[in-house]
Amino acid sequence: MTFRERHPHLTMIGDFVDHVGDKIGGKLASLFSGDDEKQEPVERIVVHDKENPSCDPMLDDHEECEDAFIAAARQEYEHIKPSTQFKCGPVLRFQDIQVQQRRWIGSALIVTDKDDPRPPRMVIRDPTKSRVGYSSPQHLESWEGNHFYRYEIQLTLMGHREKRIEYWFETENGEKTKTPQKWNFHVPALDENHNWAFYSCNGFTSDVADPMGTHGGADPLWDDLLGAHDRLPFHTLVGGGDQIYNDDVLATPEMVEWLAMDEESRLSTPFNNEKKYAVERYYFDHYVQHYTTGTYSKALSLIPSVNTWDDHDIVDGFGSYPPKYQLCNVMQGIGAAATRFYLLFQQHSTAHIAQRAGLLTSKSGKGWSSITHFGKRTLVVLPDTRSERSKETILSSDTYDMLEKEIRQQLLPTTKHLVIVLGTPLVYPALTLFEASLDKLGDKLSRGSVIGKIFGKCKAFENVLGQFGPELLDDLVDSWACTIHTEEKRHLVELLQTLATEHSVRVTFVGGDVHVGGAGRLFGTESKDRLTDPYDMVQIVSSAIVNGPPPGGVIAALHATSKTYALNEYTSEQMTEIFDKDVDGTPLENKKLLNRRNWCSVREYHEQNQLKFTIRVENIDHVGTQKYPIFVEPLTVAPREP
Repeated sequence: MTFRERHPHLTMIGDFVDHVGDKIGGKLASLFSGDDEKQEPVERIVVHDKENPSCDPMLDDHEECEDAFIAAARQEYEHIKPSTQFKCGPVLRFQDIQVQQRRWIGSALIVTDKDDPRPPRMVIRDPTKSRVGYSSPQHLESWEGNHFYRYEIQLTLMGHREKRIEYWFETENGEKTKTPQKWNFHVPALDENHNWAFYSCNGFTSDVADPMGTHGGADPLWDDLLGAHDRLPFHTLVGGGDQIYNDDVLATPEMVEWLAMDEESRLSTPFNNEKKYAVERYYFDHYVQHYTTGTYSKALSLIPSVNTWDDHDIVDGFGSYPPKYQLCNVMQGIGAAATRFYLLFQQHSTAHIAQRAGLLTSKSGKGWSSITHFGKRTLVVLPDTRSERSKETILSSDTYDMLEKEIRQQLLPTTKHLVIVLGTPLVYPALTLFEASLDKLGDKLSRGSVIGKIFGKCKAFENVLGQFGPELLDDLVDSWACTIHTEEKRHLVELLQTLATEHSVRVTFVGGDVHVGGAGRLFGTESKDRLTDPYDMVQIVSSAIVNGPPPGGVIAALHATSKTYALNEYTSEQMTEIFDKDVDGTPLENKKLLNRRNWCSVREYHEQNQLKFTIRVENIDHVGTQKYPIFVEPLTVAPREP
């Protein structure tokens, strides 16, 4: 008699396990199928057990302490540094949470200039697992002897306990050590709170002559953010644009020479190999320097990031120049180089594996938008508002169609909040007053002008327009608040109003760029109850975490134009007063915008389905912050059929 005949009940269990295993294998395989098969072959990364490569202990082992308390030790940040064996890294990136699979997906990036064809594997310790996991490096790209490697990380989430994940590298400079350099990050519990931080404008513009003397340098608010992370860990770090200021690409000798040409020559000059190398060298060197110094480099290795980008990640004002300048060979070459290194450093990707990295590109072939689940209750959308930008358009109609389709597919029955991250604020004081004064202002575009300060423009933008012929309107069109973008803004809001109504989700906007803290809202003009109004949408404005704020005169000018405006026949918008007092307790006359450096913490209260946005505004002595909270309540109205 065979084993199957003697033990039919055990055989049935074995068959069931095999069937489930096949299903899981199919699901995992589907993660890497689809359009990627049509692209260039890329090595698949699997976090696996050293002794049994077919087993993934990070995913397959049962949790051994689901109900146990897992303490997170206090960080000793002086020991958290970029790895000495690499040129840059490690840098963590968050991609998504697959709720049904209870799976966290992310990656780590390192850059090395060593000739070793394969850097060491990453070792990952999950405190709920009996064995460590390993992630093998995937070679993304090389530039001038520097090699980019991506490590894929997939983890199983527990229901009610966040986990502190520890990671290090199997060898250091080719040798094993008993005391390897280690880092860590936190992943949320699936049924509990997903906490995150938002920042923007992470650098100084060239007009800040003495950053250390006037602002205490770049670290104060990053120190504050890591202190908050230490007390209650952030699971995700959201970069809202201008994570790096690359404007000095125009200060390279090759670009200075180009700007000095007459207009006809500038427009017709080819982006030859000499210029291409100079521009790419600038972007590479600047990213490495930015990612390996200061408190920011520590944050990159401790909190997984999800990013969109804005103009300074490319060059000041990119996309908003008049067409003949925006589309000339050199400007397009600058954009291509910036895109290459943005994808590598900020997205751990290349154009060939963008889909695998969770990036969305519309039919136009441009753009690197993303949509990601911050757990069961919050869906975050990060549109790419730079790649398709022109004077008239921010996003193409193809991108709007793609985003609507993807949002509808990604919304879960449990989703309560839809957060839209935009490089520049959607709700902001109207600028028609300034546009009406263009003739009087003439060609006085500069950081010293009100207009320049409103948009955080620096000398790079002034330099280009100064050479090309100043057109003040070109500065104004770099914001959703400009008249030229009114119809597109209305289209975006009405699209989100439809989604809010049909799915009963609360829409919230988060944006930076303008170097102030503040808040605004859209709302139904006839609404009597915010909780049941699907058109009620809060706008959080948070910037800059590093760059200097505009002067008080700009704040006064913005308040003078800050009124209640009609977006359409049934929707109004306005800025809201959230700053009764300054950080030192001084009463404020202008309560809507505060011109001090800041960042924003976001805490989820899952029992109330509530999000608490806290704008953390820098103290006068550059030590610590004062908190200004804004609560966003869920939408308490049943979804409507489309």
